[in-house]
Amino acid sequence: MTVNKESLLPTREITIENTTYCGAKCLMCPRERYQLPLKHMDLDFFKEIFAQAVELGITSLDNCGFGDPFMDPLFEGKMAYVKSKYPNIKIYTSTTCHLLNEENVKMVCKYIDTLRISNYGFTKVVYEKVHRGSLEFERVSKNIDSLLSIPDNQRPYIIMTLTVISENEHQIEEWRNYWEPRVDEVMIWLPHNYRGGRDYGHLENVKKQNIRPKTCGRPFKGNYFVRANGEVSVCCFDYNHKLIIGDLKRNTLREILLGQAIQKIQRVHKEKALEHCEYICKCCDQIYPREHALLYSNNLNRKAGVITSHRDHISILTSN
Repeated sequence: MTVNKESLLPTREITIENTTYCGAKCLMCPRERYQLPLKHMDLDFFKEIFAQAVELGITSLDNCGFGDPFMDPLFEGKMAYVKSKYPNIKIYTSTTCHLLNEENVKMVCKYIDTLRISNYGFTKVVYEKVHRGSLEFERVSKNIDSLLSIPDNQRPYIIMTLTVISENEHQIEEWRNYWEPRVDEVMIWLPHNYRGGRDYGHLENVKKQNIRPKTCGRPFKGNYFVRANGEVSVCCFDYNHKLIIGDLKRNTLREILLGQAIQKIQRVHKEKALEHCEYICKCCDQIYPREHALLYSNNLNRKAGVITSHRDHISILTSN
C-alpha cells in the first residue's frame, strides 16, 4: 500500500518522552496515580526511534512527557545527536527550570530551539503550594533570571506557561504583567482532567446538559506520543498508557501508524461513539465542546485547537 509519509504525522512533529522522573508533584498532574516503573529512555533506542520519525518527514521534536527532561542524565547526549545528525530539526522541550545550572544552560542555548517553562505561581507561597515536590521558588526564579540574562539571539525562544486552578487564579494578572515583557511568549491555560485523573467539573456540567461528545482530533493529527518504554500512544495525557497503539520494541513507527490499533481508535472518534466506548476517551473533558483551553497568549498567531510546540509551525497550521 502506498501511503504519503507526511499523512502519518500531519503536524510534522513527534513527542518522545526522555524520562518519567520529575522533581515536582504539581496539583493539576495525577502523578500519584502513575502505576508504571520510572524510566529514562536508552540513548541507542532514542536514536533508532528518532531516525524512523525523520524518515516519516518530521521537522520538529517535542521532548515533553510525564517527567522533566532535565532529570534524564542522557538528555544532552540525545539533543546533541539530533542537532549533529539532523541540524534542521527544531527541538522543543518543557521544564520547571529547577535543575537549570551554568552547564546545562549552555546546553539549552546550543541545542534547544523552544523552551517552555511551567510556572504556576507568582509568589513563593502559591508557587510551592501548586508545584509541591522538591521545587523551591527562590531557586527556580534565580535560574530563570540567569537564562533571561542571555541575549535573545543566543538563547531559545522562551514560552512561560500558567495553568489556572483555584490555588493560583487570583494571581493571573500579576503573573501575566510580570512575565509578558520578559519572555518571548506567555500562555495561560485551563486545566485538563487527565482522562479522569483530575476533576474540574467540566465533564459533569456538559453531561448534565445532555451535550454529545465529539473528537478531540488527536487520533488523527497527533502529536503521537512515544513513551519512555517505547510504547506509542495517541494522547499526551495518557499517563498510564491506556491508549497504546503499538510498541517500538516490536514494530516500526510506520507499521504502528498504519496498524489496526490506531485505526480502531480513529473509527470510534470518527463515528463520535465515545460515551460508551472501551477507551479512556469517554472520561476526557476534551471530547466535549468548551471554551478555548488556551485562555490567553500574546502570540496572535495561536488559536484554539491549533496548539503546536514550535513557533515555526503555528503560521502553517493556522493558515490551513
